[in-house]
Amino acid sequence: MSKKIIHIVFSLLVLALIFSCNRTEEGATTVIKGKFSAHPDEYVYLEEIKVHDVIMLDSIKANDKGDFKFRIKQKQDGFYLVKTTKDDSYLVLQLNRGEKVEVDSDSTVLLNGYSVSGSPGSILLHDFEVFIIKQKVRIDSLYKVFIREQYQPDFLDVKRQLDSIYQVIVDNQKAYVREFIEEHPSSLSTLMVVNRKLGRAEILDEDEDFGYFHKLDSALMIRYPDNDHALDNHERVEKIRLRKFDRFEAEKKMQIGMKAPNIVMKDTADNFVSLRDIGFNGNDYVVIYFWAGWNAKSRQDNKTLVSLYNEFRKYRIEIFGVSLDENKKVWIGAINLDKLPWIQGSDMLALNSPVMKAYNLSGELPFYYIVDNKREIIYKDKDLNKIIKKLKELY
Repeated sequence: MSKKIIHIVFSLLVLALIFSCNRTEEGATTVIKGKFSAHPDEYVYLEEIKVHDVIMLDSIKANDKGDFKFRIKQKQDGFYLVKTTKDDSYLVLQLNRGEKVEVDSDSTVLLNGYSVSGSPGSILLHDFEVFIIKQKVRIDSLYKVFIREQYQPDFLDVKRQLDSIYQVIVDNQKAYVREFIEEHPSSLSTLMVVNRKLGRAEILDEDEDFGYFHKLDSALMIRYPDNDHALDNHERVEKIRLRKFDRFEAEKKMQIGMKAPNIVMKDTADNFVSLRDIGFNGNDYVVIYFWAGWNAKSRQDNKTLVSLYNEFRKYRIEIFGVSLDENKKVWIGAINLDKLPWIQGSDMLALNSPVMKAYNLSGELPFYYIVDNKREIIYKDKDLNKIIKKLKELY
């Protein structure tokens, strides 16, 4: 064979390889074969979970044994719903292009008993769903006790125990999610695990757990630089990073010994009150107390502060209650119910108040600053016991 012919053959092979790769990039055929034995002769639907939407891809009627099969062209790896006509009967799959997946369920509620093979991401999500089901069983048990005991004389003690057990459940899920990220940082399925709430509660804290978000983002952007889900997560992590940087810069201005920004707000009678006036009105120290009438922890702290207020005043310590409420009735109602005697102010902007940024508040209430009559920051913390201890050192 001449060199020219060899060159032509080699060129054709290269072109064929390039064409094949391009065709795979444009869309590979993924097959989902399933059997839902509890849903014979019913329609099965396949939907794709987009970043901000869910779209219907296909539907098929299962045979009398519940068998069905879908074939789809996947342009990129992603998330899919396989569901029946029943609202609570669905499965979430994380499918990579070209996978041959098999799902099997003998339950009317698919998640309650299913198996999956041929898709590593979907297997990870299956394991997570098994864990979540156990979590729900525990929470349902707590709720039943809550309903049964809510009108009993010792209900407050029971509720404290229930809250303690619930916190253990939350911590258990947090540990699970953190470990999941450590073990599978480059799997798209991890995004589903990270973003899953427990009831209304977020599991990971964007600030406290930023290292986990960063690790996941870094791994996904290496493996999936053009994937819509990975890019959406990357945008979220960048926003967290920028917010943390802004808070870091703000925190440098709010260190011990720095001058606290003045606060000017209206009191309950719509008269203006300012931190500067309070600090120079015969007081050695002012406790700036950021709170809200809707916040349960604030209402608990109110009781302690009321019991100590007269002692504080003996030592020329004033409290300035800065409300982060948005409903005036709730704010004034809490003041009246808790019989708060100290100076109050609010702009009714809640967590959108400028004081949030000025004092570098995260939104976790209550929070305290102790300042002297020059408005210099002496101490700050969210723990009232630590604040009281510091004040007694200043007596």
